[in-house]
Amino acid sequence: MPAEPHPDSAETSTDEGVESPAIEPELPSPKGAVEWTEGEEPGEAEARRRIGVRVLLVLGVVLAVLMYVFGSATVRSYEQFETYRSATLDDPQSPPAWEAETLDIDGCVDAVLDWMEACPGMSSWCEGSLPDVTNMCLATADRGDYCEEVGAAVGSTRFGYHECAERYDAIDGRYARRAAKKHCSLIYRVIAGHCRDANQGL
Repeated sequence: MPAEPHPDSAETSTDEGVESPAIEPELPSPKGAVEWTEGEEPGEAEARRRIGVRVLLVLGVVLAVLMYVFGSATVRSYEQFETYRSATLDDPQSPPAWEAETLDIDGCVDAVLDWMEACPGMSSWCEGSLPDVTNMCLATADRGDYCEEVGAAVGSTRFGYHECAERYDAIDGRYARRAAKKHCSLIYRVIAGHCRDANQGL
């Protein structure tokens, strides 16, 4: 006679053959869906999104306006500079000082400083033209005697220091004096280069 199963055996089960329930992967939120934090109503999240969009639009408009204003001002400034350069250097009816009369080195320095002081527009444009303007004046006369007189001094970083100091010390205004000092130093660098070329027979 077969043995009867233990009363508890019917309630006993094993894990064999039992499949775990499948875990469905999280799907990404649809594009444009509004995410909200716990405890936040969907309407509040939508309002927050709209405010963010408006802020970005306002910033974009402000940036575009600033770029337009700056670009327009730069174009006008450059046009003024080109008009000034052409009128003071290329107009035969109103030639520069060094073409109206022969200038020595000191005269060239003063004339170029005057040209720089009146130059409109951004300082970088004026300073970029300074070497050409200085060479225009130097080319109007033979500078051999001057270059021979200064000799090796053109190789010193302090070349022209005393001559420039006499000029900018007499100028009122801190920024005007600083600009004159910078421009005068640049002019004497051009003069030094001119003399080195002359001494080398170039």
